[in-house]
Amino acid sequence: MLKILQPTRQGEKVTVKSADSGSGISFRSASSDSDLPAIVRLAQEAHEESRFGYIPFNPDKVRIITKAAFKDQKRHAVMIAKKHGQAVGFVYCSVGEHHIGSDDLLTTIHNMNVFRTVRSSLSGGKIALGLFRGGETWSQARGAKEILFHVTSDVNLAQAHKLAKRIGYKFVGGSYVKET
Repeated sequence: MLKILQPTRQGEKVTVKSADSGSGISFRSASSDSDLPAIVRLAQEAHEESRFGYIPFNPDKVRIITKAAFKDQKRHAVMIAKKHGQAVGFVYCSVGEHHIGSDDLLTTIHNMNVFRTVRSSLSGGKIALGLFRGGETWSQARGAKEILFHVTSDVNLAQAHKLAKRIGYKFVGGSYVKET
């Protein structure tokens, strides 16, 4: 069972903790340069495994995006999941208005990954759920009306769809690719 600690003020850090202390799973907001090596490693694995793996991975770009998120934590969040002290998952999301709308805020989950070696285990499901819940808590604290979860990796699509539906996400479309 996962327990989510609600932030009380906008900008306050989101913390999600496992109520099962024996699992060794913990979640926290990433906010310092000391988190960068784990985030880069997690992003690289996600990238190499995805349909975008043919594109050269750029760790400097990940560092730049992550540092920008650290500086603007009202609009961006990076959360890390650890199992027995090792980073095994992360989520990066942002909040803002719809690109042609105004007034209402939407959260977009840009990247979520649980290490391949952990993903298929019971812990992998708990980690994915904790990352979703952390993103939802962060999003609610910012007053977002919806959370958009885009899956374009072409990795475990049925599993991602099943989890998203089970925790209340509604399927509203699809992504299409055509090579040029």
